[in-house]
Amino acid sequence: MSNFSANNNQKDDVVFNKFQKQLEKNGLSIQSVDADGFIYVNIGETDLKVSLENVRRNFERDFDERHITDLVEVIVQHSFKIEDWEQVKDKIYLQFVPNDFEFENIINEKVTNEFSKVFALNLNNGFSFITKDDLSDWKIDVTELEKQADFNLGTLLDKVKIEFEDIENHKLGMINVEEVSLKSSCLFSSKIKNLVENNIGFPFYAVIPVSDFCYIFAEEDFEYFSQRLGSVVLDEYNNSGYPITTEILRFSETGVEAIGKY
Repeated sequence: MSNFSANNNQKDDVVFNKFQKQLEKNGLSIQSVDADGFIYVNIGETDLKVSLENVRRNFERDFDERHITDLVEVIVQHSFKIEDWEQVKDKIYLQFVPNDFEFENIINEKVTNEFSKVFALNLNNGFSFITKDDLSDWKIDVTELEKQADFNLGTLLDKVKIEFEDIENHKLGMINVEEVSLKSSCLFSSKIKNLVENNIGFPFYAVIPVSDFCYIFAEEDFEYFSQRLGSVVLDEYNNSGYPITTEILRFSETGVEAIGKY
């Protein structure tokens, strides 16, 4: 049982209560909650810092308990942390977070003024962000981590279909992949050029308001789509617990740059 007792506010907090019950079912406990609402979960010799803010937002939107279950699963997986690189390397991918995220020792790289990429371990449909401590445990460096993430995304791209919708003779592309939370990550694979250049050409443009939603379109259609996608981009961005950016991104040989935002 937990050695943490909830105060009156937390007793009425449905998401917090469900989260605490599910943790305890898995033999884990809440150690404390700080003044900013961060929850500290005891795992072995360390306390894991957890925020329920995104889960709460998603739960309030659709009342789906899976948002809570998925977070608990990630924490449980973290408590059985695998320290053998060979066992985890095929589960390394990219995820994206706004730049105001508290990175602490999470490995990150700025992409635009709005968001950064982080490396993540994909475990049971949840993502555990990779830290400098993980690299020490695995005895690898950031270069090897980057190579592995790109290799895994390349393997994923072999299964990806880009579906194009013809709108008044302009092509709007949507990425179709089973692992929906990796849709936007696919654009950052070194293989993306091969996948798009025979259809909409390269460079190309994209919007990725959230990780499981992205549109791509050709340079020649920039004027057309940039004027028409604003409301859907803002809608996705504002209604998700995991927003990325409202920028329009240009993907080219020199990398990714933002050339405007909604």
